[in-house]
Amino acid sequence: MAAPFLPDCLAHRRRTRWALLLLALLGGAPAVAAPGTAADSLRHALRTAPTDTARALTALRLSIALAATDTARAGQYARQALSLSTTASFGYGQAHGWLQLSALALIRHDNARADRYSQRAEAIAGPLFHQHPATRLRKLLGAVANNRGNVADRRGAYAAATRFYLQAADYLEALPASTTLLTVYANLGNSFLVLSQPARAARYWRQAAALRARTGPVPELLPVYLQLATLHLQRTQPDSAWQQLQFARSLLSINTLYAGEFYGTLGQYYLLVQQPEPAGQALHRALGYAERKGAAGYQAQLLGQLGQLEAQRGDLGHARSSLQRSLALTAQLGDPQQLVGALGALAQLEEEAGQWRAALRYTQRAHGLRDSLAGTAVRQQAQQLEARYRSRQQAQQLAALRQAQAAQALVLRQQRRLAAVYLALLLAVAVAGALAWALRRHRRRLAQQQQAQEKVLLTTQAVLRGQEEERRRVARDLHDGLGGLLATVKFYLGAARSRDALPAGPAQLLAQATGHLDAAVGELRRVARNLMPEALLAFGLAQALHDLCDATEQAGALRVQLQTYGLDARLAPAAEADVYRLVQELLTNVVKHARARQVLVQLMRHGPDLQLVVEDDGCGFDPAARPPGVGLRSVQARAQYLGGTAEVQSRPGQGTTVSLELRLPAEAVAGAALPAGAPTATASTTEPFTSK
Repeated sequence: MAAPFLPDCLAHRRRTRWALLLLALLGGAPAVAAPGTAADSLRHALRTAPTDTARALTALRLSIALAATDTARAGQYARQALSLSTTASFGYGQAHGWLQLSALALIRHDNARADRYSQRAEAIAGPLFHQHPATRLRKLLGAVANNRGNVADRRGAYAAATRFYLQAADYLEALPASTTLLTVYANLGNSFLVLSQPARAARYWRQAAALRARTGPVPELLPVYLQLATLHLQRTQPDSAWQQLQFARSLLSINTLYAGEFYGTLGQYYLLVQQPEPAGQALHRALGYAERKGAAGYQAQLLGQLGQLEAQRGDLGHARSSLQRSLALTAQLGDPQQLVGALGALAQLEEEAGQWRAALRYTQRAHGLRDSLAGTAVRQQAQQLEARYRSRQQAQQLAALRQAQAAQALVLRQQRRLAAVYLALLLAVAVAGALAWALRRHRRRLAQQQQAQEKVLLTTQAVLRGQEEERRRVARDLHDGLGGLLATVKFYLGAARSRDALPAGPAQLLAQATGHLDAAVGELRRVARNLMPEALLAFGLAQALHDLCDATEQAGALRVQLQTYGLDARLAPAAEADVYRLVQELLTNVVKHARARQVLVQLMRHGPDLQLVVEDDGCGFDPAARPPGVGLRSVQARAQYLGGTAEVQSRPGQGTTVSLELRLPAEAVAGAALPAGAPTATASTTEPFTSK
């Protein structure tokens, strides 16, 4: 029975637009109507404040606290704060005072004063922000832009309103958490609702509601939930609307500024679900809040809805009173369209009550107002037609002159076109010549760069090959020369100990010398193996890497896992040596710098392509903030020499991964098969590796 009133309510909201205002910019200032004790406390603080600056800030807090219930007294305190700030040359207080007056004007639907006060606030706060971009000035300028967007929105200038809202968002999105940003998102949603784009409107409202995780249950969330509830009511989704209303109800204890709008929306919910009794109660509560706040337009709408609801319930006396009050407020607002609707509702009521004269009187007033509106439209159309007629006369007088000028202009255009064609041809030839010269120069530069790179590559190749040859020679000399000599000395010392019974002292010295000699032989073998591992020469790359990982694991508290694939056939000795050195250098870097507990080494071969990955769970680093060290530069140089690339991925506290993609030359791929008994499958030196 009451459902037909719902579209009227939504249409009213699209015309009036809730003023989603910033009323709390001071740290700790309440954004809603405070209890009497809180207001009394602020009044006492205002009387006892030691300086004009402190009194101005306290007056602003008191104005904010009273805004929801008494806009007149709130305005008095805002003007007092403005006066005190002007006396004390307190720029922030002056700007905030004008902003508060702008917010109060918006509540009273005084758009002209709201816009003027907002501009004054911006004129004071803007230079202060450019001199010192403090957080509170950023918040204040965001609130000013939001209020100017409200004014433009109410005037129907939706493009300007959107521009102001986006300007407010630019100020506020740089803050860690801002309730005003929530308000701006809500206003953007309102703009799209008026533009008949409910999906985009809902997206901005949900984006505003998502800020609750950053701001907590702040008062500015209440109108957002109410707008979402209204959207669900428009779509005939009462369950979803009820959920949003419950979210809004949870905020009523900290925000009574929008209590009237809450109960008005609650009344629309009960009308949709066919419950007229609770609907009437909710609308009456909404009317009380609207009267205390001084929102005349919202009062007129609520009274109209109550009058129609009471008429449906048969209470014609109360219905007549409500509709007449709505008519009086609508006349004060000066909205002719809404006034026609109020007169029509009263005419229908009096007709149902049998008061034909009253019904006729209201009907005649409605028709007269419609005729006046239509007459205004007719006068505008007549003025437009007259302007068109005068323009047509002037056009006829100018037609002859234009025809004469047209012939001359045609000749001039033809001449200009020919000149433009000649100039375009000349420019095309010049551009083609310049491009050819630039292309030739670019090719010459590329050829020079390629020759330089080839020289560097050949030099690097010669140096690396020389290093490997020198390593082999030194390792062979140490093993065959110095190693054999030390073995002979050890044999002589052993023979001396076994032949003659020596005294205790010399025998002990001889035993110590033999032990030191064993250690020297072991160190010599380790050095020779590092220079050129025997397993690499004898058994191939897989076995050599297996021995290297075992040695690294045994040397310290580091678990190493090795995985190989596709190494059944031997590579060329030079290629095997290069890959071995790459793994050796990367493991050395892990041991020295990573502070890791475990490391994974993967080497996979697919034809001439090799992929090497070394991953650790160490401390990691930021590659962008710290340049690569000597070890990583050496790895990158060897990778480039092998025709590949090296990529380092690391983050502090999350380990490091080095990936190399290598392309072996044809002569490096054609190697001999592994000797019998050499490992050909995956070799693992630890239990399974677990990434961080």
